[in-house]
Amino acid sequence: MRSRRTSPGKGHEVGGVEVHGLSHDGRGVGKHHGKTVFISGALLQEVVSIKITEDRSRFASAETVLIEQASPERVDPLCPHFNQCGGCSLQYWSHEGQLQGKQSIVLDQLRRFSHLTPETLADPLISAPYGYRHRCRLSLIWRKSKLQLGFRQQQSKNIIDVEQCPVLVEPLQPLVPLIRELLQSLEKKIAVSHVELMLADSGRAVLLRHIKPLAIQDQDKLTAFAKDHQLSLYLQPQPDQISCLYSPSDDPWLYNSLPEFDLKLQFRPADFTQVNWLLNRRMILQAVDWLELKESDKVLDLFCGLGNFTLAMARKAGHVVGVEGSAASVERAAFNASVNGIENTQFYQADLSALIGGKKTGNDWLLNQYDALVLDPPRAGAKEVIEQMVNRMPDKVLYISCNPATLARDAGVLSGQGYRLQRLGVMDMFPQTGHVESMALFIKD
Repeated sequence: MRSRRTSPGKGHEVGGVEVHGLSHDGRGVGKHHGKTVFISGALLQEVVSIKITEDRSRFASAETVLIEQASPERVDPLCPHFNQCGGCSLQYWSHEGQLQGKQSIVLDQLRRFSHLTPETLADPLISAPYGYRHRCRLSLIWRKSKLQLGFRQQQSKNIIDVEQCPVLVEPLQPLVPLIRELLQSLEKKIAVSHVELMLADSGRAVLLRHIKPLAIQDQDKLTAFAKDHQLSLYLQPQPDQISCLYSPSDDPWLYNSLPEFDLKLQFRPADFTQVNWLLNRRMILQAVDWLELKESDKVLDLFCGLGNFTLAMARKAGHVVGVEGSAASVERAAFNASVNGIENTQFYQADLSALIGGKKTGNDWLLNQYDALVLDPPRAGAKEVIEQMVNRMPDKVLYISCNPATLARDAGVLSGQGYRLQRLGVMDMFPQTGHVESMALFIKD
C-alpha cells in the first residue's frame, strides 16, 4: 500500500493496493502498512481499491471495489447473477488463468508448509468452464406470497433469486424456471424447503425436501409434472426418508456409468456423488494409471464413499478394501460391488478422523498389509489416520485433495515418514469457483 496513513479499519476504503500473491482459496494477497490483506475479487499483479471487511491484529480481509490496473487474465463474468450469488466467485478470471492460478496455489502451499516440490508436474485435468455441473441444490423462501428460488448470497443467509445458472449441464438448465412455476402452483407452497436437481446417466431427477406433509392435490401435480418432463421425482420429508413419487423406468433409483471399467454405479438422490461427473471419470482413470496396479496388489481405499475409486481399482488389483464413515455409503458401495459382479472387495465403516485401531474396535482391516493406499479425505484432511498407520503404510500413497492447505500439512507428515512427492496434478473439478482439487502420488523407496 502506498499511503502512509494509519490503518483505516473495517468498513473503510483504501486505494492503490498492489496484489502480489494468491491465497489458498483464490483471493488476492496484498499489503497495507505491512499487514497482509486477503482481497476477494482481485487477481495477481493488479492494483485495486478495496473495502476492509475484517481487520485483525495480524491480517485483514477485504473486497475489491475498483480495478485500478487490470490483469490481462481478467474477463467479463458470463452469469447475470455474478456478484450476488455466492456460487461462482471466480468468473472474472479467465479459465486458463484459473487453472494456472490453482496450480500455483497448490505448489506454493507445498513449498511453504512441507518444503516439498513434485518431481513431476502433470498436466491439469481440464473441464468445460461452463455447463459442467450435474447436480445442484436450490434454496427457497416465500416472502409475502412471492417465491425466491436460487442460491445463498456469499457470506449471507439471503437467497438470490435466479432465472438461470450457466454452470449447470444443459439438460438441467430449463428446469429452473419450470420448477419455479410448479412450486407457485402448489396448494401448500410453504411445505417445500429445498430443491435439488440432478442429471445421471439414468436421466434427469428432482428431489424436493419438505417440512410439512404435501396435499394429495399437490402430489398429483408433482407426478403429472414428472411424467410430462420424463424425469424422476423424489420426496424427502426427513433427512433419512426418501420416496420416489415417479420414475420413467422400473428402477426407482439413479445410476451413473464408468464405461472405462465396465461399471454401473447405482445411487440414491441424497448420496454424495461428484457434481462434475465427466471430470470424475477422468480423475478415476488417472488414479488407476498413476498407481500402476497389478493383479496381485492389495489396495486400501480410505474415505471411499460409494466406492468411486474402490470399484474401478478392483478391476485391476487383486483385492481392494474400502473404508468410509457413513454406514449408508458403505451399504451402497457393497451393493454396487455385488450388482457389478465384483468379488474382490470388502467395505467397512469407521470414523477415520478418530481412529484407534485394532481388533477390539472392529477395525481388523487396519492390521493388514497393503501395496497401495488411496486417500480421498474431506477438507479436514487425513493427518490422524496417516499418523496412526505409520507402521503399516504401504510404499505407494495416492492422495486426492480438495484443500491445498491440508494437503500441504499431510504431505509434510508423509515426508517425515520417508515418502517423496513423485507426481502432482490439479483437477478442474469446480471451474469458476475457489475450490482447488488436486491429485498427488507419494512413493517410499
